[in-house]
Amino acid sequence: MIRKVMAVVAGLIAGSIFNMALVSLSHAVYPLPQEIDPNDFEAFGEHVKANGMPTGALLIVLAAHAGGSFVSGLVCGLIAKRTWYLAAGALGILWMCGGITMLMMLPAPIWFAVADTILYVPVALLGVRLGGTLTGASSQPPAADYNHDST
Repeated sequence: MIRKVMAVVAGLIAGSIFNMALVSLSHAVYPLPQEIDPNDFEAFGEHVKANGMPTGALLIVLAAHAGGSFVSGLVCGLIAKRTWYLAAGALGILWMCGGITMLMMLPAPIWFAVADTILYVPVALLGVRLGGTLTGASSQPPAADYNHDST
């Protein structure tokens, strides 16, 4: 039980670190104007509403979001030592809720909103599949050996 909880928490933390690293990369490659404080979300939102975001920046953010969800699933599978689809699906849904919240706060092109929303859960499931496979685990619990003579 503790391993499962640790798998989910560590997955969420690892995915968040990956996400923030790529979002920071986006800000480095596509810097905001000097008069915009990147820590002032309202000013950032107004800048995006007025000017939009470069396509390259949106692609990096899309990779950050999908990658964060993938890394969450991967780490979850590695620590749980199994392909645990339920936990990965929950992590993907959690990421999707965060993404939808951001889409409600910041304007984005429709292609970005659609791609961003549909990628979270499938990539988390792909990540946990890879993580579980790398540990040599399967998605099925071990079958009971009913043919074993207990005498």
